[in-house]
Amino acid sequence: MDNKEKTKFIALSDNNTEYEFTIKNNYEFSLKRQELRIDLVEEADGFLILSYKGLRYPVEIVSRKQNEYEILLNGVAYTFSIESPFSLKRKKLLTASRNNKSIEIIKAPMPGKILDVMVTPGQEINKGEALTVLEAMKMQNTIIADNKGKINRVCVKEDQIVSKDEILIEIKL
Repeated sequence: MDNKEKTKFIALSDNNTEYEFTIKNNYEFSLKRQELRIDLVEEADGFLILSYKGLRYPVEIVSRKQNEYEILLNGVAYTFSIESPFSLKRKKLLTASRNNKSIEIIKAPMPGKILDVMVTPGQEINKGEALTVLEAMKMQNTIIADNKGKINRVCVKEDQIVSKDEILIEIKL
């Protein structure tokens, strides 16, 4: 196999385990220097079947967001992202810089009016949790937490008018 024909990728599991693999074409892979042939077949009834060494496994793609996937393979859920060597290096650098930051500052993405503040100082929050509701151009925008942490400071109150990039909330990571 010519190296110019191969494309190198890394599958990164949800617990950050790396699986380096190369792809020659849509069906031929190399994992840990072992050549693999995997076929993904869509059946007449619409179901996806992964075929490997004569064995067939049902596959369902539960969600796909950019390069992140959640699949069900033979009834077992797997979450992973597919990274190029460059994107993996970038992801590690961003994670390292984020981990060095102890306070996350949530700013208003646009000017508007605060309709609701759902958190208080000292409150523990999880990633994806609603922090506040900002009304802008007659649309309600829920501002959510990007990380797990503890509310350090709430800088706004209900019915307050805010400008773009005004600090709304500080989260201690």
